[in-house]
Amino acid sequence: MKFTCIYRTINRVMGKYLFFLGILILLMSCGKDIDMFIPRAGHAPAGDISRLTERLASDLAGDIHSVISCPCSGDRAFKVDKDLVLVIPPDFVDLTIYPCTEGTFDLHVTVCDTKGDILISGLPTISEGKLLESRIEINLEIRDGVKPIRLRHGKQIRILVNDPDPRERMELFYGDPVQRDWIQADQNPYTWDNVFNSEWWIQQDSGQSIISGFGYESFSDSLDWINVDVFFQIPEDQLTTVCLNLPEEFTNTNTAVFMVFDNYRSVLELKGDGTTQQFCEPYGAAPTGYRVTFVVIAEMGEDQYYFTTLKTTLTSNHTESLEPRKTPYTEIQHYLRSL
Repeated sequence: MKFTCIYRTINRVMGKYLFFLGILILLMSCGKDIDMFIPRAGHAPAGDISRLTERLASDLAGDIHSVISCPCSGDRAFKVDKDLVLVIPPDFVDLTIYPCTEGTFDLHVTVCDTKGDILISGLPTISEGKLLESRIEINLEIRDGVKPIRLRHGKQIRILVNDPDPRERMELFYGDPVQRDWIQADQNPYTWDNVFNSEWWIQQDSGQSIISGFGYESFSDSLDWINVDVFFQIPEDQLTTVCLNLPEEFTNTNTAVFMVFDNYRSVLELKGDGTTQQFCEPYGAAPTGYRVTFVVIAEMGEDQYYFTTLKTTLTSNHTESLEPRKTPYTEIQHYLRSL
């Protein structure tokens, strides 16, 4: 009888122990889910948005990327596309450091002058948290084959941009691809004297070739990303937050969300926020009353693409909910090219 009582007591104790152990394990597993949380990552299928954006950029490159052979001595002007002229100064490369063995250097030029170009291949139109309107974004490299070449110290490349109706307060910006930001070339928020209105008439090849135009003129001593932009003049009380709700399987690892301004060459990227479980414009730089189009692209696995858009007018504390649909790659590509 004594042994039976002891056996029952042990059973009760062990039962309570196992019950509380189960509760403890359950709580620990819940805590782990919260600690590891990325916007909806726990529900996301395999997918990598970088594969889609890289494919789009690669397919667009043929339209916006040019390779120009420039004499080793420079002193040449090149019309790169319908709006851009680059004037390379004499002795633009230090040949004692970079010998010009083939007689020319290659100028690699990427021109983003539409909203679709900027969304796919360029940098968002933001500078230190303030919204920009871009006239043209340029990526410029000098190469000797595959080897990058630096511009000689003290040399500047003259940048000419055709525009029949040039605006005031345009500035030159240098891009930061890592931070996806634009920095004022003069680093002075109170001046805008490094881009000016100009008319040009350039004669070369003994008068057989003439390049003329009217618009913006600037000089850059930097390569990589270069931009001619103007700041939006927006009072602080007219700026708002903007967020987008998506189904839980769309995360910041497989989805990219953009806000494209309908009447301006301006594009902002919305970031996945694990706290709010939304995609939000991270700077609070969006102005109320402006017409925009939200663009959502996603890759849920190789060749599995999702897409949606929404036109709206921004209001205070703006929030939208969208549900991307499975879409052929060619349809996404065509839409972005048409922006």
